[in-house]
Amino acid sequence: MIHGDTNLSYRKTSQLINRIRYQKQDGTPPRTLHECTEKEGQEVLNHIEERANSILAENGFSEYGICQESKAEYADEQPATIPREQIAAAIDKCRQDKDIDADILSNPVPYEDPGKSTNVAIDDVNVKKQEESRPGGRKPERGKRKYVHNSIAHILKKEVGSYVLNGHGIKNVLLFLTAFLFHNGLIGTRIQFFTDGHKTLNEAILKIFIWYKNIGIILDWYHLEKKCKEQLSLALKGRFIRNDILDKLRPLLWYGSTDIAVAYLEEISKDSIKDMGALEKLIAYLKRNKPYIPCYAVRKELGLCNSSAIGEKMNDLVVSERQKHNGMSWSKSGSVSLATITALKRNKESDKWFEEKELDFKLAA
Repeated sequence: MIHGDTNLSYRKTSQLINRIRYQKQDGTPPRTLHECTEKEGQEVLNHIEERANSILAENGFSEYGICQESKAEYADEQPATIPREQIAAAIDKCRQDKDIDADILSNPVPYEDPGKSTNVAIDDVNVKKQEESRPGGRKPERGKRKYVHNSIAHILKKEVGSYVLNGHGIKNVLLFLTAFLFHNGLIGTRIQFFTDGHKTLNEAILKIFIWYKNIGIILDWYHLEKKCKEQLSLALKGRFIRNDILDKLRPLLWYGSTDIAVAYLEEISKDSIKDMGALEKLIAYLKRNKPYIPCYAVRKELGLCNSSAIGEKMNDLVVSERQKHNGMSWSKSGSVSLATITALKRNKESDKWFEEKELDFKLAA
């Protein structure tokens, strides 16, 4: 499972183990290997769920994941930040590089101390869903393509280690994450989320962590820039106008001046607009995500994270590299179970699991 299924197709893995065991005829068929892997992955997922429920119950959470206790460390919403002298020096350096507005000082996103923060990159990754055959061998009518959703969270604590969680849906993974933070003694640190700006994802994070005030969300720069490109392409007449406006908009967002960026978009000449609805959608997107748009330039100068790239990479390593090849489609349990085995491998928990059926559930270097 670890050295075969997570890298190769079930057919190729089956051929490999049968060749090693000199079983060309009566060896293990791919279907059996598939079923064993799916069963093992589900056992791991059930173990994590039981472990998470137990940890949450010990810390005063209901069976539905609702915090029923109030503690001072939960209510402290002031994060430990980098010393002001360092921040001021970084701002001055950015000002030397480019003429920027004083609006940078009023940006709502703090510059957290990386030594007292825990970074969490979280996202969904989708793979094609298997079509279900109807009785009599008839396949259902072709319609809109359906997908299986895997939710992946990458937790990183500087100079300690990292861990990958996966599961069915964002809510489940956020509950696993809550239990993981308690188990690793990370409650009390700044929990800094990095997301793609999806409204549903941000709302789910704020809802699940409503009991804990010292959290923050940062909109990944790559997705912010991509969203602007896409919406301006729809809204404006031609790529030359789009590129000209994008060149002026990009530095405003890079330096965290969201209000100035919105004002700039609102002043675009109607002669340059072909779809006002697309432009209004972009303006609404920026207004909605203003609390999550930091001064990326200063954060970069301070060596702080600006991106959910590590989360995107985990999506590739845990799911996409194995499950997104041409012609592949998956059942819900098959996809999530295989992703669970892959996460087990990445977390260096496979030996303990197959020997003891237990997990450390701890950050690993």
